[in-house]
Amino acid sequence: MKYTFTNIDGKEKTINIGEDVLAQGKREGLSMRETIDRFLSDEGYVVDPTVRELTDKAKAAGVNNAGKTSSGKRKPPTRKPDETKRMLIVELEKCISTLGMTDNVEVTNIERIIAFSIGDDKYEITLSKKRKPKA
Repeated sequence: MKYTFTNIDGKEKTINIGEDVLAQGKREGLSMRETIDRFLSDEGYVVDPTVRELTDKAKAAGVNNAGKTSSGKRKPPTRKPDETKRMLIVELEKCISTLGMTDNVEVTNIERIIAFSIGDDKYEITLSKKRKPKA
């Protein structure tokens, strides 16, 4: 369907509105006028002053910047010390050190990793704590 309207600049413009657009509007219970107005608005031929006002208000409120901090950088998470894991790592280090065949026993992460070597081979033990299952 060809439709002629006056655009924002006051000039007449003729466009072709597809039958599928009109059929979609009819299925949604819109009148022919409402369907045409929605099409013109969606395609950017006309701008509804209410929509423009709400868009400007949303931009001023920073809606598109949701979840962003002012500096753009996220601060690193702070972790609480896990005393149980620390105690286990210390005890494991003592145990490995007393074996006699290990060299260079080193705790590389106080709550997680012990590194050591036996001869020319290097080993690493990583302690991981599993989460509680969801109920």
